[in-house]
Amino acid sequence: MIRKPYIQGRVFVGRLPGGVDLVAAITHIANEEGIKLASVSAYGILNRVALTQFDAENPLAAPVQHDEPMEIASLSGTISQFKGRSMARLNGVFVPKSGMPIGGSVALGTMVHACEVVISELEGATLSRDFDMETGLPLWKESSLLIERPNGSA
Repeated sequence: MIRKPYIQGRVFVGRLPGGVDLVAAITHIANEEGIKLASVSAYGILNRVALTQFDAENPLAAPVQHDEPMEIASLSGTISQFKGRSMARLNGVFVPKSGMPIGGSVALGTMVHACEVVISELEGATLSRDFDMETGLPLWKESSLLIERPNGSA
C-alpha cells in the first residue's frame, strides 16, 4: 500500500441544522475552515438519503433517492482536494423504519433531520482526487501518496 504519515490537527465537533444537505454542508465547512485533509464521522437522523452504489458497468450512475427518515447506523468518510477545492466523500449504512439497512456512497440530496458531525483534520502533504480511468471513481492520486525512500527515491 502506498502511504504517507500524517498528524492530528484541529478537530471540529458540531451539529448540522435540520433541512441542510449533508454532503454540501460538510464540504462547505471544510472550505470555510481551510481544511484540506480530514476524516469525518456523523451520527443522527436523515429525512432523505441519496446513495450511489458501485456498478462496474456504470460507475457514474445517478444516485437513488430514499424519501423516508433513516437513522445513521454508521457514516464515515474523508475530506480531500478535488480540482483545487475541499470535497467531502462519505459512505454510510442507514436504517429506515422497516429495519432493513441500506448503504453506499452518500450523494448530494441527502437531507439532515438531526445530525452530529466530527471532522478530524490531518496535517501533512495535501491529498488530491481525480477520476481514476481504471475504476471510473474519484480516487486519491497515487503521486500524492508517494513516500520517499531513505536513499531519496520514491
